[in-house]
Amino acid sequence: MKPVAVETAGELLGPVEVVWELLTDWERQTEWQREMSNIVVTSQHREGVGVEARATVRIGGISTTDLVRVDVWEPPTHLGLVHEGWVRGRGDIRLGPRPDATTQMDWREELWPPWGIVGAVGLRLFTPLLRRTFRRDVEILGRLVRERSRDYPGGTV
Repeated sequence: MKPVAVETAGELLGPVEVVWELLTDWERQTEWQREMSNIVVTSQHREGVGVEARATVRIGGISTTDLVRVDVWEPPTHLGLVHEGWVRGRGDIRLGPRPDATTQMDWREELWPPWGIVGAVGLRLFTPLLRRTFRRDVEILGRLVRERSRDYPGGTV
């Protein structure tokens, strides 16, 4: 059975360093990922490979605990996470700095559902909702990047 892949992308109006800071400010991810709440870092360290956290995720009326572990830490261009909760999988966020102080963000999630074929069918039916949710997340993150970039050396773009 193949995982369900959800991809989204966006051009963020601020430097890659600002985007990275927002991505790795774990507890504040709820400001741009509105489907998440109750984020707690459970590892002793907060940066680098091995950071672990848990959060409540609610999409389409279904709520679950997401356990994540950082497995790729390449600041400020690549953050990779393994999902080890009820829905398993991985997420990769890649950031591409541009000469005009904007950032290209490419986000891919590969998710393996629970419950065998029943879960696979259910998750595939959920895929359009997941795409809309992630697109909204990138739009909100873009607004936060633009606001924070005003205070960044060089200002906003």
